[in-house]
Amino acid sequence: MLMMKIRDVLIGFVVSAIVVGIAVSCGGGGGGSSGPTGPATYTVSGALSGATGTIVLKLNGGSNISMANGSFTFATMLADQDFYNVQVVDANDRCTVAGGAGQIGVGYSAANVTGVAVTCAAQGTQKVIRSARLDGAQEGSMSSATGVGGVIVDPTDTDVNGNVLITGGITFSGLTSTGQHIHQAPVGNPTATGPVIIPLTLASDGKTAIVPPGRRLTPAQYTALLAGELYFNVHSANNLCPPAPTCAAGEIRGQINTQGGVLASAVSLDNTQEVPSSQSTATGKGTVVADAATGAILITYITHTVSNASAAHIHASPTGPGSNGSVIIGFPNLQTNVDGAGTNLAYPTVTSPPTALNTTNLANFLANYLYFNVHSPNNLCPPAATCGAGEIRGNIAVQ
Repeated sequence: MLMMKIRDVLIGFVVSAIVVGIAVSCGGGGGGSSGPTGPATYTVSGALSGATGTIVLKLNGGSNISMANGSFTFATMLADQDFYNVQVVDANDRCTVAGGAGQIGVGYSAANVTGVAVTCAAQGTQKVIRSARLDGAQEGSMSSATGVGGVIVDPTDTDVNGNVLITGGITFSGLTSTGQHIHQAPVGNPTATGPVIIPLTLASDGKTAIVPPGRRLTPAQYTALLAGELYFNVHSANNLCPPAPTCAAGEIRGQINTQGGVLASAVSLDNTQEVPSSQSTATGKGTVVADAATGAILITYITHTVSNASAAHIHASPTGPGSNGSVIIGFPNLQTNVDGAGTNLAYPTVTSPPTALNTTNLANFLANYLYFNVHSPNNLCPPAATCGAGEIRGNIAVQ
């Protein structure tokens, strides 16, 4: 009952803004402005604190403000019903954004968005979440192809050599890839080119590429991630990268350096989280990164060891872990043995516009009401004859 009440409160807030840490402050800055004949437009403003140097603030991926601690107002004016999403690029700190994602005039009378709080501090043991936008401009190519993606890194999940676990990937369109990777730029020069450190596994759709299961960053690579020196790169044979005859060195690129503005989770799947528990010994890992304002999915997939999987989805439960609910995102693409080691892959179809969570499901995400589920015809889910309702499950928790 308590979780249901929390979820209901979150849904109320999400109608006006979706943020990590939910802090909404709209209005208080007036009703916007308008030209002699044009519609009213509105500003987005707030304050930055805790940064140890100059950082870059972004509104909807652009409108960059380079600044130190203090107040800010983006020059870009937004119309009624426009989405807004404030994000941060900071190579020295871990930053969070409160009150920085939502939609103008939804759930309240349209007004200036004020009180966005960007708070930075030293990176600790918290999950490291970075998102990216890929395009030709960052590559220096003439490509009109684009992509999005993100990574989740757990600095507490280390092996004997201190290497940390990373998951994530990209979706892209407008080109046929001949190679897709995470690269590491030279120290102190994040926009320069550098060597491949993680080859991404390209799914059968040719538009989804994921970090191979179990892949880790070395301590030096983890430091480079925090410094904004890692980047996604998609290569092609297209003649769009003069003076080179092809884009073998890369057609589109995206720095993995943006903080805030997304909801993200990487969780394990097993039989014990099914309701009721199954008898399966299969396991899995689910990853999801979604835009906190629009709900658009940047990357989501499940890697798993379920044999004969028949379906996979993200579900929304009515009362959180311990209850079963309806499908909200289907993963119709089911691949087997994608790594040569018996790991299977499930993922959604890349669409334009992208698959998105609606406001209710964004609230459910924040309330930890969503879950990954892999289904099968296996006889491991008594008293049912099959695992058609789910063989392994992973409850999604915001990170």
